[in-house]
Amino acid sequence: MLFVVTLTHTPEQCFAGKEYSAEGKHWVEEMRRSADRLGVRIHGAYICTNEHTYYFILESDSLKAVAEFLGPPMLTHHSGRVSPVITVEEAFELSFVKPATR
Repeated sequence: MLFVVTLTHTPEQCFAGKEYSAEGKHWVEEMRRSADRLGVRIHGAYICTNEHTYYFILESDSLKAVAEFLGPPMLTHHSGRVSPVITVEEAFELSFVKPATR
């Protein structure tokens, strides 16, 4: 299952700040190993620095694994949205999507 994750933080909790930079740097350095250990595939990991927002595109069979991957400091320093998604093509294959009659 694919998940689109959006995490936002305040400027006061930014990993660029002196108070949290070591913690943030450590999480980023361990991110790929942590994902591998938990069975989470990272399709993309991005940040918009001026908006204090991280974006991840993750794949996992388990929401629990995604939550573990995003554990402290990410989910303790950020407000988050974890959205399970399917492709547009998959959505149009759903049983309740009926083609329009002409």
